[in-house]
Parts: sequence; C-alpha cells; structure tokens
Amino acid sequence: MPVMDFPSMPLEGEALRVLTLGDMAALALALPAAGLENAASPLRKPALSTLAADGAPAMRTVILRALEREARRFSFFTDARSHKVAEIAADPRASLLFYDPACDIQARFSGKAAIHRQGSLADAAWASAAPPSRRAYLAEAAPGALSSGPVSGLPQDVEGIIPPLERLEEGRGHFALLEFIFEEADILVLSRSGHRRARIRFSADAARGEWLYP
Repeated sequence: MPVMDFPSMPLEGEALRVLTLGDMAALALALPAAGLENAASPLRKPALSTLAADGAPAMRTVILRALEREARRFSFFTDARSHKVAEIAADPRASLLFYDPACDIQARFSGKAAIHRQGSLADAAWASAAPPSRRAYLAEAAPGALSSGPVSGLPQDVEGIIPPLERLEEGRGHFALLEFIFEEADILVLSRSGHRRARIRFSADAARGEWLYP
C-alpha cells in the first residue's frame, strides 16, 4: 500500500477483508511517513520506550525527524543530558509506538537505538534543525532536573525570542541525534468489522509477515 493511499478513516467491510500481509507491512511504514508529511499529525510524535536503570520501562513523546526505509532507521533530536541518552547507552533496546486516531491503526516498532553527539551525522542533524529547535538546547539544566517552581529552563536573554545564530550555536554541546534501527513491527488495524493484526520482520532485502490474533 503506497503512502498516498494511507487511510483517512477506519478500514471497514471490503477494505478490511482484502488486507494482505504486504498491505500490513506497507501500513506499518505508512504511519510514520504520514507523520513526516503532516506536522500536525499525531504520527509526528510517537512514544519512545527505553529501559531505566532499575529495569523499569521509561516512555516519553519524541518528534520524528526522518525515516530511511532501506536503512530501517528513524531519527530524532534529543538533549544529550536527558535520561534516555544514559538509558540507551546502558541498554540500546527500545520500542516506538505510533497511533493514528483518525484511521484507528497502531504500529509498535522494536529495535535498537544509538546516540550521536559528535561526528558528521550529529553535525548534519544540527545543521538541519530550525532555530526554534536549536533554542531548546540552551536550557540551563538537564531535562528532569528539580526546580523550585515552573520554568521553561531557558536563559532569561532568550525567553520569548529566537536569538541570533551565534547565540543558538552555544547549545550545540547539549544536542544529540538519536537513531532507532527497527527490526520488527506489530501492526494493529482496529475495526468494528473485526480487528486485524500482524507481525512484520524487516531485513536488508525483505519484509516478512505473519498474522496474529488481535
């Protein structure tokens, strides 16, 4: 199923009955692709789950920046001081959850994450970041640090404004590129006609699926 055929409403009746494993594999990748096409879509902001130091799951919303299908890679920006960076360094296993309430389709991707703070990949990602995104990395304390009251975390001189590029460049040391290489997707199509669910395993040359009970 090409991205242009991404459903705008729940699949029912014949549209549901004719779904193949190939369609399910295409739908799994169509969800994040649709998020990249539409900044207002909930698919732009999936939930990333990692393993905390005590072994418990830790989940947060992230903003999808890129999808490279052949490389099976999602890309995100993150503050290098955040908990997820340390969690990924300790255990790279992670999962991503995409859900679109308009078509009632969910895709859970599992794989491994990596953090790039320096080098060409991180530099290219920083160069692609818009000024409002760069400003976030000027925050004076690490994400999740205790505060005596509600704060944006930004220095006073950049509150409410986008500062010059020279000032924004001071946040580069707090910036990191988070890459997620997916190995498997669990795709669930919710429908009043009867749900459909499949597991898709991705490799360098193919995507292989199998049906699951919803």
